[in-house]
Amino acid sequence: MIYNIEDLRKAWAAGEHFKYLFFWGHTPPSDGRINEACLSQWWPCHFQVDGVEYSCAEQYMMAEKARMFGDEEMLAKIMSASHPKEMKAYGRAVKDFHKERWDSQCYDIVKKGNTAKFSQNQELWEFLRTTRRRILVEASPRDRIWGIGMGKTNPDAACPPKWKGTNLLGFALTEVRDLLLKKEESDGNEAFLSETSSFSAPPGFEGLRDKDGLTEEEFLAAYEPGDYPRPSVAADMVIFTVTDEREENYRKLPGKELRLLLIRRGGHPYLNRWALPGGFVRPTETTEEAAARELREETGVDHVYLEQLYTFSQPERDPRTWVMSCSYMALIDSSQVTVKAGDDAQQAAWFKVTLRMVSQENDKELWELELSHEDITLKALLEKGVHETFNQCRIRSNDGLAFDHPRIAACGLERLRGKLKYTDLAIHLMPEYFTLTELQQVYEAVLDQELPTAAFRRKAVTMVHETEQFAEHGGHRPSRLYKKGCE
Repeated sequence: MIYNIEDLRKAWAAGEHFKYLFFWGHTPPSDGRINEACLSQWWPCHFQVDGVEYSCAEQYMMAEKARMFGDEEMLAKIMSASHPKEMKAYGRAVKDFHKERWDSQCYDIVKKGNTAKFSQNQELWEFLRTTRRRILVEASPRDRIWGIGMGKTNPDAACPPKWKGTNLLGFALTEVRDLLLKKEESDGNEAFLSETSSFSAPPGFEGLRDKDGLTEEEFLAAYEPGDYPRPSVAADMVIFTVTDEREENYRKLPGKELRLLLIRRGGHPYLNRWALPGGFVRPTETTEEAAARELREETGVDHVYLEQLYTFSQPERDPRTWVMSCSYMALIDSSQVTVKAGDDAQQAAWFKVTLRMVSQENDKELWELELSHEDITLKALLEKGVHETFNQCRIRSNDGLAFDHPRIAACGLERLRGKLKYTDLAIHLMPEYFTLTELQQVYEAVLDQELPTAAFRRKAVTMVHETEQFAEHGGHRPSRLYKKGCE
């Protein structure tokens, strides 16, 4: 386990991720339960250190501060105070205070006080021991020394590089817990080692033992996930939109182009290569929440069509470590989008995308994925069986795309094309008002083929709602406008 901010940030940069338990506040719940508030220095409880009794960890900390600098007057006031707020105020008034000396010893003082607090109060220890394998984090928006300088609802709370504080209290409590767990394992003291857990077996299954003689509670208490290699999990986004082609002839309606959002990577691996937007899933969110967050960060839009594609888990798909990608497809109206590169990207751009079969031999197909933006062209050759989908394809060549993103992009386009044949999914690529011609152009851009107008319109009228408005196109008679949905 990690017990300081520097090591945690290094581990984060190396791709390691941890579970956190955020706490702040000290008021016990009205129903008398023990919850994360007991981790506060102000939580009321009694314990002894060197024969002296204290009413909370804050009192012990401030008393040790007064003793360190020889202020007997403040020590007496701290020990007679009835509220942690008073104790803290007296501690701040200690005479002859030297910050460097205090900073060098305060962490160990807090550790010692909390070791006594949790080892001498069984209910508090029962709660603390259930936090095993988590890093404890004081999510105080006001404390940048003992906390992280932000609340637990802050989007950056689960991202240690963005913490505004050093979380000294959280790390001290994490270390206290791990030390007491080791003592618990080595002592064999049944009074201390009460095997308690928040887990409750279903009725009728209490006390069942496995081949090793363990109940489920005992098994879970001893279970170490670190015994098995664990992958990191990323959420990668295949974000499609449709834009107008450039058309110099004003009498000709502009066609449509299907585009895919890519970002240019600003760091290793694949420095300067183009990649799908995405990032690692945080410990406090689901993969879908991570995908929605990445979508907001890269495009500035929310509440759009979002669909899970596939989980890509090839062992060597990321050169850093074992990373599984849970990929998602999003469809966006280009008029609502503001593209911006994320923290690890230099640039973000919409690339025109095509996916076409270039050859077929026996039961093998060779497809070319091409992405272009201004003077940039990226290409990849993908091989798959006639009856295989693109999530099973092999990347024969890849010019300019990072990771296995040609496979993921092709999988997304295959899904989109397949669904257009039996759903109204393309409606999510349209603005609020559009003509039937524009809708047909979108279908043709996605499917990469021309469609018979009469047959398409018979299908389209079942998906849209006719309005009383008309579009004015220069050189053309007005065209009726339609809206998403039908009545």
